[in-house]
Formats: sequence, C-alpha cells, structure tokens
Amino acid sequence: MTPAAWTEPLASSDDNQRPQHVKQVKGRWYWDPPDRLRKSHGLKTVALGGDTPNAWAAARSLNKEHLALAAEAPLPGSVAWLLGTFNETDRFNGLAASTQKDYRHLARVLGGVEVGNTTLGRMAAMSIRPRHADGLFAKLKAERGLHTAHYACRYARRVWKWAARKELVGPVNPWAGMELPTLPARKTLWTKKQVDAVVAGAYEQQRPSLALATLLAYWLGHREGDVLSLTWEALGETHRETSKTGAQLPVVLSAYPELVEAIAAAPRGKVHVVEREGTCTAYNEHTFRHEWRAIADLAGIPKTHQFRDLRATALTELSDSGADILHMRTHGGHKTAAMAARYARPTAEQFKRAAADRMAAREAAEQGNRPGSRETDVPAKPVSARKS
Repeated sequence: MTPAAWTEPLASSDDNQRPQHVKQVKGRWYWDPPDRLRKSHGLKTVALGGDTPNAWAAARSLNKEHLALAAEAPLPGSVAWLLGTFNETDRFNGLAASTQKDYRHLARVLGGVEVGNTTLGRMAAMSIRPRHADGLFAKLKAERGLHTAHYACRYARRVWKWAARKELVGPVNPWAGMELPTLPARKTLWTKKQVDAVVAGAYEQQRPSLALATLLAYWLGHREGDVLSLTWEALGETHRETSKTGAQLPVVLSAYPELVEAIAAAPRGKVHVVEREGTCTAYNEHTFRHEWRAIADLAGIPKTHQFRDLRATALTELSDSGADILHMRTHGGHKTAAMAARYARPTAEQFKRAAADRMAAREAAEQGNRPGSRETDVPAKPVSARKS
C-alpha cells in the first residue's frame, strides 16, 4: 500500500474540515459554545440537524458571529491559532527576548507555507500527522534552508507538546521523532590579527563604537545581545545577568588591559557602553550587524567570519590555554559545563596539550616501575595478609 502523500489532507477546502464547537449525538449535529461564552453572552446549544455539510456551514456562521472573528483572524483550532495561542502564554513570555522574536517569526513562516490549495496556518491542528511534518520539513529545507527548516520543526514540536498537555491537540506529537539531521557545527575562529584589523578599520572610519563592540566580544566572550545591552552601571558591578539564559556573568575588566584602555578612551554615553555615533543611542541588532559587516569587509575579513564567532574564539582560546571547564563556564556565562564545552572548538593546541598530559602520565608511571623506585622497593603483602 502506497503511503498517503503528505499534502493529501491539506489539499481539501476548509468546507471539509470540522469546525470548532460542534458535537454529534445520535447522528445529529449540535453547536456547543464554550462555557465562557455561555456565561458572558447567555449562549445555548443550537441544534444543526443531521446533514453534515449544512450543519458545519451553520456552525461556522455561529462561530464567526459569536466569537467575533475578524476576516484575517485565525480560526480557533487551526495551526495559526495554536501557534498564536502558545505565543501568548506565560511559558512563552518566560523565554529570552531573542527566542520570543524567533518564535514569532517561525509562526509566520509555518502558517504561510502553501500546501495544496491552502496554507498550513488554515489547517486544523488536530489533523496534522507525522507525514505532514516530514513533508513540511523537506519543503522548508528546499525553500529556506536547513537551519530554518530545523528550527521551525523544533518550535512546532515544542508547541504541540504544550498543546497536548492542554488537550488542544491529540496525544501524538507529529513533530516528535522526526530524526532531524544534525546541524553542521560552525568551525570559524578569529585570529588576533583579524580582530586588530577590524578594530583599526573601525577607528579609521570614525566608528569607535564598532571597535569597542568587537573588543568586548573577543575578550569577554559575550553574546552580541549582551555586548549591545551592556550599560555603564552594569560595568561598575561585579556581575551581570545574561540576556539569553539569565545566568550570572562575572565582569572583571582588569583581566584584559587592552579592553580597559579601549573603554577608558570611549565616550561615556548616558546609558549604554556601545552607542551609535551621531544618535548616541543603543544599536538595534539589524543596524549593528549591517554597519559592523561593512567595517569587517573593509578590513578584508571573509564573510564566513561573523561577529558571533568572536564568542566561540574566546572560549576556544581559554581551552587552548589550559583553562578547565569550570573556568570556561564562569567566563562565558554558560548555565552548564556541556554548553561551555560546545563553544570550545577543536584545535591542534588542545590535541598537543592532551598528548603532553598523556606522555607525562606515562613517564611518571614508568618512573614508578623502575628498580629502586619507591613503588618497587615496597614488598607486596602476602595474600593471607590482604584485606578481603
């Protein structure tokens, strides 16, 4: 038997989708409004008859009339409605601002995917099956790339898990168990020479704020959002809270003399350490990335080298220098040691250090086994004298 195409259920019109707030009792349909509307508007159950198409059409009319749905508003129970409902929950509001922004964008991406003669957003969330998730991943991958497709499916999986708990969808999560391919890890590392080139280029272009941002990211290993949101008040404290995870991040500028000099030479704004020249206000991420990239291009930095790679470079240099995982975690502001380890990209220096430790341990062991050593001079206890 040939599996059903993932587009098949999506190719039908909305008229074939069961509307919200209907139930069937002994072959007859009834409009069954939610309790909140029964209490607030005095609504009651309405008999719709036994003819399914007519009954469903009447139910849709009642839904639009009494639920006050605008023409562009998603129909309750649809994928777009479900994604929007999740994005208004306390769970969503507890996420980092950057994650919230990503999820809103992904909700629009998912809702706008054209499948058959409709869109995913207009489909009933209850009708989505694993084959739909697989097909949608392939479609998004072809149209928007692996990273967007991967992120969108992970977002949908999270929404459906929450929705199942709220009994808004069935117990089977169609986005779970997709065996999504592992995203390729970034391997780009900056050299100090490249960092210096960007800093020098920024000063030449009368953009000291971009030079300072580069040094903050390189020396402290802060994320872009934490660099741009850093305030003079926070700089005077011993710790600051990261914007993404809320982790407490120590800030000890005296550890890096070059950074101390750059901050001392920077014009002091009202609030933020990094402020855009001319406006004297904090950067938004789009303006910063565009203007910083222009400076990096003038400095001859390859497009593969992005601002975010400065953080990974900082953690990798810490690892190469022999810093243990606890020190790396503290310096980078990671919540877990595993996350700190992920940022330290494999280098030849790490291999050399591991090999040197191995050889040192081997040499120590061989020294202990030589005649005349303390270990070999101590006679072994007879078996009968050993503890069981």
